[in-house]
Amino acid sequence: MMKVLGVVALLFTASAAQAQATKLAVVDTAKVFQKMPQRDAVANKLKSEFGSRVKEVQKMEADGRSFIEKQQKDMAFMNDQQKATAQKKLNDMQGAYVQKRSKLEEDQARREHEERQAMLKRIQGAIEEITRAQGIDLVIERGAVIHVAPSLDITDQVISRVSK
Repeated sequence: MMKVLGVVALLFTASAAQAQATKLAVVDTAKVFQKMPQRDAVANKLKSEFGSRVKEVQKMEADGRSFIEKQQKDMAFMNDQQKATAQKKLNDMQGAYVQKRSKLEEDQARREHEERQAMLKRIQGAIEEITRAQGIDLVIERGAVIHVAPSLDITDQVISRVSK
């Protein structure tokens, strides 16, 4: 019985010593994303990549509005055949617009996701470099903790590393 108690006490002591040796850190990845200089470059890259398509969709929208305004003015002077033709043209314009706009939004979302994933990999790489260099065992997202000592926050170090 005494031996069992001795082994249990030894296990508790070893696990307590191991827990004390664990080095923790906290990082605010949202802040890192906001401060990354690459963020503006990526935004400009996506803007230029999709700029012509955005303008095309905006032109389609403006053309549709002007067509509707013209038809509302001319409606009193149109016969049933002209009204039906105008309605068909409007439906075709709306269908093309909706299709083009949804494809644009889908492509933009896909590209933004790809670029965000690339930036996230860069952040994760920086975190791994810092943890290896400083011997950190566990990194926790800042939003997951209520309070953290400033000395445990490596966010500024990560920002500095990804900014290079």
